[in-house]
Order: sequence, then structure tokens, then C-alpha cells
Amino acid sequence: MLLALAILGASAALTSVPSACAAAMAADSTDAEFRALARTDSLILASLARMRGVVPGADTMVAWKVFEAHPRRTLVLLMPTLRSIPRGLSLGAPNMVWRVRVAQRLTGLTFRARTKSRLSDEEKKWLAPDSTGAVPFAGENAPRGMTWVAPRDAQRDILEQWRRWWDGASLSTPLPVKNRSGDGATWWY
Repeated sequence: MLLALAILGASAALTSVPSACAAAMAADSTDAEFRALARTDSLILASLARMRGVVPGADTMVAWKVFEAHPRRTLVLLMPTLRSIPRGLSLGAPNMVWRVRVAQRLTGLTFRARTKSRLSDEEKKWLAPDSTGAVPFAGENAPRGMTWVAPRDAQRDILEQWRRWWDGASLSTPLPVKNRSGDGATWWY
């Protein structure tokens, strides 16, 4: 009887050791995952902050690789930062235009909105209102390095469309990614 109790005690001790190790490994794994996530987040945020201009350079190409490797996390960090910017002509693309481009590229979605503002002939040429009068967030003459940013009312409506899409997108729903691998260097137009 004592021998049976000793064997039961020993087997109970043996089975509890792996549980304790598994718990420690799970905690270590969680900590490692959080550290990796923090590094990824800081890399994504730094890459978003550096996006400027029209023609992508080495930094921009590295940033796109980061965004494409972590599309959902990029959108989680990107969506709260979207805001309207001053209307008009800009040499190069303002950072906020690039942020909208990142969202468009990662999702394959593009939103347009109507404006109550009167568009100049140049704005009409580059913002290219559709048959309903809706314009994109920005239009470009990329070879000349010029970007026309839409009027603020259209920008706000476009950003609201992005927020509604994001609020309706479940974290478990796959992103509607458009494959741009065949676009080469012209995807930013």
C-alpha cells in the first residue's frame, strides 16, 4: 500500500513538472511575441513617418516590404493616423497622401468623394472627377513630381469611408489584397 502511494506521488510529481515547464515556456513565448510585436510596430511607424515625395527610393522600397509583410498590423497602426491636410498643389507627395496610398495598396480599395468646392482647371485635370463629380484624395503628375490634394470636404468624406470600412472589417477577415507584383514601378500613379 505504501509502495502504491509512493508510486502515485512520484508519477504526480513527474506529470506536474512538464506542466510547470510548459507554463514557463508559454510565458516566455508571450514575452517574446510582445517584444517582436513592439519591434515590428516601431519599424512600421518609422517607415510610415518617412514616406514622402513621388519617386520611391531605397527607404520607400524597404518600407513597402515591411508593410506587405505585416499588412494587418500596418493598417491597425495606420488607420488612427489618417487626417485631412491642406488642399492644393504640392511638390512631391505629402506624407498623408502616402498613408492613404499604403491603405489603398494593402487593401486594393480606393475611395472617392464629391466636393462642394469649385475645382480649378488644373485640379480638374489631375483629380479627374468622375461622372458624379467624385474625386480621389489626391491626384498626381508623377513625372513632374506634383501632387494635387483634394479639397478638405472630399478628403474628410474619403477618410470617413476608410473608417467605416475599417470598423466593419473583422480582424479575422482576410484583407482584399490586390496583387500589384506585375505593376512594376508605376503602381504609385
